[in-house]
Amino acid sequence: MNIYDVALRHLSSRSRTVAETESYLLKKGFSEEETKVLIEEFKSCGYLDDSRYCREYFDYGFGKGKGKRRVLEELRRQGVDPQVIEIAFEDYEPEDSETERARRETERVLRLAGIDGGDPVPEKVRGRVARRLQAKGYSSDIIYSIIGELKR
Repeated sequence: MNIYDVALRHLSSRSRTVAETESYLLKKGFSEEETKVLIEEFKSCGYLDDSRYCREYFDYGFGKGKGKRRVLEELRRQGVDPQVIEIAFEDYEPEDSETERARRETERVLRLAGIDGGDPVPEKVRGRVARRLQAKGYSSDIIYSIIGELKR
């Protein structure tokens, strides 16, 4: 089995990080030397680009309503170098702010609880909103701000 064929098949379904590809090839039984040579070649050809992967993952994660903290942590878990993540995030221009995304998540929770825009929000539902935002990876500053808005 040819390492190039295996690697290309692995990359054909979706973008991958360098670490994911390296791990996959090592699990398939290829030597470290073969794997490193292929990784460098694929990086120079543009098949593997962790910066591009980060930008794509930002679009995906923020589109799913995730907060910055959670998206960055997921990228670190996928083996992307923290400096690459930081540089990619500095260059990234989100369509909307993190606060706006948090408000959309809040509206979803309120809608599921059957609460309209002008109705008072019970403490139990505010707690549900806070837990949802925390699970999505929003900062405590944003969570407290949203909860403060719901108390009014």
